[in-house]
Amino acid sequence: MSEYFTLITETGLAKLATLPAGETITLTHLAVGNSTIEPTADMTQLHSEQYRCALSSVAVDQTNPNSVAAEATLDGTVGGFWIREVGIIDEDGDLFAVGKYPATYKPETTEGTVKELGIRMVLTVTNADDVIVTYHSGIMQGAANTDLSNLTPTGQQKFDVKADIASPEFTGTPKAPTATAGTNTTQVATTEFVTAAVAAAISSLVDSSPAALDTLKELATALGNDANFSTTVTNALAAKAAKTNDTITVASADPTSAFNVRNIKATTVDPGELSSLANGQILLVYE
Repeated sequence: MSEYFTLITETGLAKLATLPAGETITLTHLAVGNSTIEPTADMTQLHSEQYRCALSSVAVDQTNPNSVAAEATLDGTVGGFWIREVGIIDEDGDLFAVGKYPATYKPETTEGTVKELGIRMVLTVTNADDVIVTYHSGIMQGAANTDLSNLTPTGQQKFDVKADIASPEFTGTPKAPTATAGTNTTQVATTEFVTAAVAAAISSLVDSSPAALDTLKELATALGNDANFSTTVTNALAAKAAKTNDTITVASADPTSAFNVRNIKATTVDPGELSSLANGQILLVYE
């Protein structure tokens, strides 16, 4: 082993061994310490941690496809300690990897000098393409500016199967929360919401209609399937006389013409005249 080295801890190896296919291990922080004790794989924390900061980059090492490089920068305001040991922390707060670092003093600004220090740890795994490592909520270096050239093939596949935010096209059986009844917004309507809305609309339309007239077919049959039912009824009513003060025509009893008609109007009749009529006779009162 080289004098200065990096190795994945037993905790990290256990996580890699049980990592489901396509799942992700997220690395979040770099820790630095000043212990002179040789790092070992059974460590769960640095021997003497001095400082911890968020990782600034995680990517497959361009010179070794079986390695992952993690980087972080200690800014000028941090210091006042020696760095001899380094560690990588994952999203669970576990020590994923440790390394022996060349003794380096990191001064603080009050010492009269400002020094930024970049630290790069290279982690060797069985197959980096199958182990997707991320950082900072899962954003790989370059993702913010759409440069995805440093993603592993498996990582690229994860991006490829994502739908666009603008006009996404989904396959399979996508699901969405069902809105409450009566919702009238731009929220996506699920089949459950639509089915309930249609059922409610039909129920409101039918209301308390009798079973024999609660479908469009039954109503059409009741109207004689007449598409012009309103006109038909209007015309039929126009041919009828009002009960009072309306002019009607009747067939005349004039023996010279069985079809002769005369205009008559309904008027008040003396009851005595009605009582004098024989059976079968009709009293016509002419103006």
